[in-house]
Amino acid sequence: MKNGLKFTLSFLSLLSASSVQPGNLSYYAEFDTAQWDVEGNVFECSMSHEIPHFGQAVFYREAGESMIFYLQALDSDMAAGRALMTSMPPSWRPGLTERDIGYFDVARGGRPLVLDEANARLVLTELFRGMMPTVSRRAWYSEEDAVQVQVSPVNFQAAYRDYQACIGDLLPVNFRQIERSTVFWQVGQMTLDEASRDLLDNIARYIQADAGVFSVQITGFTDTAGSARDNLEASRVRAFLVHQYLVDRGVNEAMLERRFFGEVEDYLIVRNERTAADRDRNRRVTLLLQRR
Repeated sequence: MKNGLKFTLSFLSLLSASSVQPGNLSYYAEFDTAQWDVEGNVFECSMSHEIPHFGQAVFYREAGESMIFYLQALDSDMAAGRALMTSMPPSWRPGLTERDIGYFDVARGGRPLVLDEANARLVLTELFRGMMPTVSRRAWYSEEDAVQVQVSPVNFQAAYRDYQACIGDLLPVNFRQIERSTVFWQVGQMTLDEASRDLLDNIARYIQADAGVFSVQITGFTDTAGSARDNLEASRVRAFLVHQYLVDRGVNEAMLERRFFGEVEDYLIVRNERTAADRDRNRRVTLLLQRR
């Protein structure tokens, strides 16, 4: 029954493709319908192109991350393996020359192709040139048949300007990057250094942008050098400094929970401190953000 279902789906895909030739299945948007759409906010930006009967081509960037390019498929006919991407001239620009962009891995599933930023920019370059980046790979159901997915340059440049504007408004970090953060301290240090302030600035900006964040646990720890009483006080002061810095940057104090434990053994990262580096790891204030 499963084999029969696969055959039916493949046959329907062949019938619904934008262009069908013997041994060649091509998906693309026609000139008069090709469109790029931009969506985004301070957390993420996407620029997508609808490819009829196949899915979408998408440039995507999340706050704090590099841009990627991917193909989103409804039901990809491509076999897993290495696919060739070429830059092909559209039919209305026959004077341009076709050239290869490179070979890339494709997989079975909803995202058959994902490119990192360096390779995504190769695709951008060809679209700016008015070319059609085209991914070619044999079909999963036949070694004789080829599948092509073409990305249209029509209306691309105007959309890219909006995409760049969206990227300019992204936060410097995303939730995963700051959900668990640590401020480390030098021996005897009782003020926040520049690196710590930069980290806390990013955390404060994120908290104020994301209404889902409802709690920040701030916890101070020390190494075991010196007296336990002095260490407990040092952890208290450092936790307070982090707490107050966030409040000064506009974070609602009601969502901040501050604790301090000094040199309590259960909370040491390195239990048996032997070197200065061991002690440096234990001397810290941690932040844990919780989000609905």
